[in-house]
Amino acid sequence: MTAAVIDRLRALQLDSAPPRAAPAGDPVRPRRRAMIGAGIGLVAAAAAIVVATRETAVAPAPVIAAGTAQAAPVAAPAAALVAAGFVVPQRSGTIGSQVTGQIREILVREGDRVRAGQVIAHVDDADARAALGRARAAQAEARQQVAGLRFQRVQAAATLARQQALSDRGFATRASLEASAAESGMLGARVAAAEAALAGAGAAVRAAEVTLGRFAIRAPFAGVVIDKNAEVGELVSPISAGGGFTRTGIVTLVDMDSLHVEADVNEAYIGKIRPGQPVALTFDALPGERFAATVSAIVPAADRNRATVRVNIALVRRDPRILPQMAAKAAFLSSPSSTGSRP
Repeated sequence: MTAAVIDRLRALQLDSAPPRAAPAGDPVRPRRRAMIGAGIGLVAAAAAIVVATRETAVAPAPVIAAGTAQAAPVAAPAAALVAAGFVVPQRSGTIGSQVTGQIREILVREGDRVRAGQVIAHVDDADARAALGRARAAQAEARQQVAGLRFQRVQAAATLARQQALSDRGFATRASLEASAAESGMLGARVAAAEAALAGAGAAVRAAEVTLGRFAIRAPFAGVVIDKNAEVGELVSPISAGGGFTRTGIVTLVDMDSLHVEADVNEAYIGKIRPGQPVALTFDALPGERFAATVSAIVPAADRNRATVRVNIALVRRDPRILPQMAAKAAFLSSPSSTGSRP
């Protein structure tokens, strides 16, 4: 309580002497006493409010007992090095044709996921089908020749056996016996030649089938079509012709499961990076998110123009939102426990 408040209370204090009797008919004194009592009450209430306010303002900070643990703020993991890079696939390519021809049909579109070995396009194969038909006809002819010669060889062997029996009994000359033996031997040679020709005809059929199969363009691996490089009706060839009218590729295929980040690290700091080191990846396309990764390889060559070394970074878990050619930032961490990234 302040001194000013105390002085005011003293000034309003009532006389301790016994009150004198008010003269009869004087209505002023009771009203004055009531007003003084009300004033004292108001002053006391104001003093209590002032004291409470001062106590609240100067209240001391709570004292922490000895041995009580306080939670310290957790510091963000410090990165040993930060480098920029891009998302690239380890397996991708433009799928072309091994033969020259006109594109008859394209069975996929951009964004389609294909399986390994799936047919993605057809090239006009009329000539190849005709060649396969000729090869199969030649094979059938060779098969019939082999069958006829084998029958003749059986007949020659029987004739030789009869001539041998007659010769043993003295009913056949030695010349006839030798002629029968020669005929049987010649037929055996002709059968062997016909069988070789039949094998060649079979190989020709298989070659024609392989050639025909090349007119069906198949995906060499599973992936996603990201670009279509040709249209139906255009010419495609493994070797580009002059003038730019012949396509060498039909679609571009990317294996999304092989995506990784390639980061260029200044050669002065490459000693701070090791294979298997944890990395926290961030992407401009996915702000506010971090992805766990590890260093998969350090390419043992430097770029003399930029004085950098390429570092390959593998994602711990594939995320379908991460796409090829996305910009990324790689924070190389000092310990596996400091990744702080999403699983």
